[in-house]
Amino acid sequence: MQPSEFGESSRPTHEILRESEERFRLLVEGVKDYAIFMLDADGYITTWNLGAQRIKGYGSQEIIGEHFSIFYTDEDVERGHPEEELRIAAADGSYEEEGIRVRKDGSHFWASVLITALRDEEGNLRGFAKVTRDITTRKVAEERERLLAREQAALERATDILESISDAFFAIDEEWRFTYINGKAEQFWGRSRDELLGKNIWEEFPQAVGSEYYRKIQQAMEEDVTAEFEATFPVLGKWVAGRAYPSREGLSVYFQDVTERKRAEESLRRVTEAERKRIARDLHDGVLQDLSYTTAAIGMMVLQAKDAKLREQLQAAVDAVRRGAQGLREVVNDLRLEDEEDRLLPEIVEALVRRSRSMAWGREISLEVGDQVPSAPLGETGSQVSRIIQEALTNARRHSDATKVSVSLKMDRGDLLVEVSDDGKGFGSESSPGVGLSSMRERAALIGGQLEIESEIDQGTRVRLRVPLPQGNLE
Repeated sequence: MQPSEFGESSRPTHEILRESEERFRLLVEGVKDYAIFMLDADGYITTWNLGAQRIKGYGSQEIIGEHFSIFYTDEDVERGHPEEELRIAAADGSYEEEGIRVRKDGSHFWASVLITALRDEEGNLRGFAKVTRDITTRKVAEERERLLAREQAALERATDILESISDAFFAIDEEWRFTYINGKAEQFWGRSRDELLGKNIWEEFPQAVGSEYYRKIQQAMEEDVTAEFEATFPVLGKWVAGRAYPSREGLSVYFQDVTERKRAEESLRRVTEAERKRIARDLHDGVLQDLSYTTAAIGMMVLQAKDAKLREQLQAAVDAVRRGAQGLREVVNDLRLEDEEDRLLPEIVEALVRRSRSMAWGREISLEVGDQVPSAPLGETGSQVSRIIQEALTNARRHSDATKVSVSLKMDRGDLLVEVSDDGKGFGSESSPGVGLSSMRERAALIGGQLEIESEIDQGTRVRLRVPLPQGNLE
């Protein structure tokens, strides 16, 4: 035997092939990142490598001899998917897909699968080679990117909608920082979104703190409830109406600038009050004067009448006319709203209490004014507060049957606190407290105040008003 040109003795070809197959087998068995194994023609496992053990969780001793459908979900097995893969591989030479597979512990993973048909020299099907790779990480990343892209598209659509709506809109997080502001909100605040994003709403707009608007959005945030509001921003000279919605990230607020509507309503209110004054003046100068004359005239007739029965009838007429005049005088006093914007609030309220005392026989009406109540005129705020007090006193006089009524004015952290309470019959939650409730609420809202009314049957009624005062009125 002659040495080969490589310095080795020639060996039989079958030995070289056997060694080559052995090296290939060892190489395949040692691969850890791919599950590489063989199936017989019916799909039963005949070989198993380390990669298959790592990816699928089975040792070679427990898996060889099992059908490869063990790696598929119950749904795939029921619809015959494993067998379909082998049929396609046998017909086309190979089959490839990405799908869900099952590990030994029952957990699922994404797999990239390649099945190759193995045939002998005569073309007879001897079995299949199957290569599986765990691509869960890639699939999760792709799904995350897909979801992010979808969320981004949804966010862009939502942003387009928010920018096109007629309402102002902004969102704040749990730290009260602006996270989004649309164009309408920029116009309302008079600040760009770049100036406000990330800023604390309380710090950026301290002049509005304490208003009904801020109380409402704070309630929505802290109590996780939707809050409706209609409030004024005195420094901005604007009115808003809207809703605050709690969310996982914080709070979303929609609102409209209703300043023009409120100005129109205020103009109508002033016209209405002027008309009330005119009616009060006409009643006082006309009807009340006529009733006074009638009372005096009938009184003279009583003195001149000689018949006792006639005198009795005339006196009854005098009493009836006097009662009518007193009732009409009360109406006139309620209608007569003096120009009060330039007067001090304590002076206005003292006048209201005196008037109520003169018309409320048998009732004790007290007034308490705190030391810190502003000594300067409160303008429109003072005018609206006095009207609310007047409505509360009128209701107490006409409907409560109270023996005691109290009025108090105090200050609390920059807010004016007003309370009118009585020991009357109350009205409970099922009935109305009397005329003027809606008017009182509207007046409170007009000056950014918060009105509360408590009443129980036979326990009396308490009207509370809290009004934030501008800093200039507190000096």
